[in-house]
Amino acid sequence: MIITETQSMIQNFRLQRYLIAVEYIGTRFFGSQKQPNCRTVAGTLEEAFHKFIGQPVSVVCSSRTDVGVHALSNVFHVDVERINKRKPNEVLPPHEPAVVRRAVNHFLQKEGDISVTDVQCVPGNFHARFMALERTYFYRLLSGPEPLPIFEKERAWHVPDGLEIVEMKKACSILVGHHDFSSFMAAGCQVCV
Repeated sequence: MIITETQSMIQNFRLQRYLIAVEYIGTRFFGSQKQPNCRTVAGTLEEAFHKFIGQPVSVVCSSRTDVGVHALSNVFHVDVERINKRKPNEVLPPHEPAVVRRAVNHFLQKEGDISVTDVQCVPGNFHARFMALERTYFYRLLSGPEPLPIFEKERAWHVPDGLEIVEMKKACSILVGHHDFSSFMAAGCQVCV
């Protein structure tokens, strides 16, 4: 079957692109990017969307997180075509963002470590990764001889020895400003592409 450009455009008008903000505790995730045979944030979201809309989707992440990393708000985009489940040839108007949020969270609730916090309709040319304006990362450490409190385990780095705060501030001052850290990227990395 040959699909003409006009047919392709008509099909694209049937899709609604959503921007999805997600929070998660990364302890049981092997990162955010989908990987075979591993539980990932993207894979878990795709499964929840599949259960909700009855067809597979691909989610695109704004930035990747590593194994065990938590997120207060990592955003993804996903294209959804709302097809009538009783009449598979009938395309319905897109779901409202609040409906998408509630439905996907319904299928995520058994996971217990991931939740959709916001959903917005965005134009079809929006791209979560390439249109991100900023990314903020927090690194937490607690110092002292006492073990980490239970609620801090896997959420902060424990340094049992005392820290030399003055020396740390002095060392960190060289990081203030704009810098090119591209030399730290792996060869072929497309983060800044």
